[in-house]
Amino acid sequence: MPSKEGWIIYKKWSEESGSDIVHADVLGSHIMILNSAKAANELLENRSSIYSDRPRFIAFQLIIKHGMDFNHGILPYGDGWRRLRRAFHAHFDATTSKTYRPLEIQAVQESFSQNLRQESMTGRIILSIAYGIDVQPEGDPYVEGAEKVLEGLSLVSSNRWVLLLDMIPWCNYPLIHMPSWFPGAGFKHEAQKWLPAMDNMIEAPYAYVKAALAAGTATPSVAATMISQLGESPTEEGVWLTKAVPGVMYLTGADTTMSSLSTFVLAMILYPEVQRKAQVEVDSITCGSRLPDFSDFDELPYVNAILKEVLRWHPVAPLASPHRVMEDDVYEGHFIPAGSTIMANVWAMMHDPVIFPEPDRFLPERWLVPDPPPFPEVVFGFGRRICQGQYMARESVWAAIVNVLATFDISSVKGNPPKEVYSSGIISYPEEFDADIRPRSNAAAVLVRATAFESA
Repeated sequence: MPSKEGWIIYKKWSEESGSDIVHADVLGSHIMILNSAKAANELLENRSSIYSDRPRFIAFQLIIKHGMDFNHGILPYGDGWRRLRRAFHAHFDATTSKTYRPLEIQAVQESFSQNLRQESMTGRIILSIAYGIDVQPEGDPYVEGAEKVLEGLSLVSSNRWVLLLDMIPWCNYPLIHMPSWFPGAGFKHEAQKWLPAMDNMIEAPYAYVKAALAAGTATPSVAATMISQLGESPTEEGVWLTKAVPGVMYLTGADTTMSSLSTFVLAMILYPEVQRKAQVEVDSITCGSRLPDFSDFDELPYVNAILKEVLRWHPVAPLASPHRVMEDDVYEGHFIPAGSTIMANVWAMMHDPVIFPEPDRFLPERWLVPDPPPFPEVVFGFGRRICQGQYMARESVWAAIVNVLATFDISSVKGNPPKEVYSSGIISYPEEFDADIRPRSNAAAVLVRATAFESA
């Protein structure tokens, strides 16, 4: 199995075999890789009743042991997952997500005057909506706490020994119980370092909001709403759900949004003509006298096309999150054994030349033709496991993109353009690169400072 850029290799396997579904046998464990939207739609959407489970994720369940039961993204298909999903849906469906638009715009515009780093911007957006927390421009403890947890999860999930826990049943017991000093088991020692950060990531912001509500100083947020709804005698499950919903948003939202914004910055450097065309469109609406907001959404078709192309060009999760089939199944003559891990190659689907001509080019114009492709919704997952935060994610990224275009020019540093290289893992990022980001004019700089002052 490839350790880097698997989405490209799996697509090549599919082309060489002449099949949109590829089977890999890893010492007795079956992996089915879906390389077309057709296969993914048939199995993960139309047959979602048996394709909505998750793999065992033994590394998370047994090495980390606790602290992840709030994340329904990795929970097995069952009652606990359903309860969390219902609670999350109540706050992040298509209609409710629109109520967060003012917070998204405010968080983006305030970030400009303090720190344009993607981490700061995305952290501010997520923490503002989830907990009503005003993020510090540098060294914010809540943002740093989430980054520590994500670093730990990335370490565990990318370790080859950890993969054995999920793929090879007979190695589970010895790897789980061997001491951390044993060769190959050092990941256990590393994983233990992140447990305090994991607990703190959930408990600290929850305690902050609870204290703010008691003091009458709480600002509107998902956590404040849910805590207020608990009443004076909350149940244990009610408290757990109240911690879990904003916690999942906090853990997963900033990471994925940062990936999309990094891709946007990379695209603006590599395709300066796209940036200029978008800036002309934004200027035609704002006349440089104000910053854009969601009232301008329908008047900015090219900017909207850039958002779609960012999601398509390099999906945040190029191989999506794996599914697990619960019953034996057959797809176009292929036998799929129960318990097989199902991987959806989203990158391959978004680079299908039949649907997306010149798929490797960043080309917003492909979304502006008379009969455009459908919105690239598959980048948010499939079936009953689709990302429930997709509506807020789209709008948060749009808010950042349109405001950056309105006020800043993005270019390479000293004419040295970055390479289009992405990290492997569930969440994929561009390889670290330098960018020259500066105000488009003195008037733009004044406007940014004035807007931030008004927000404060």
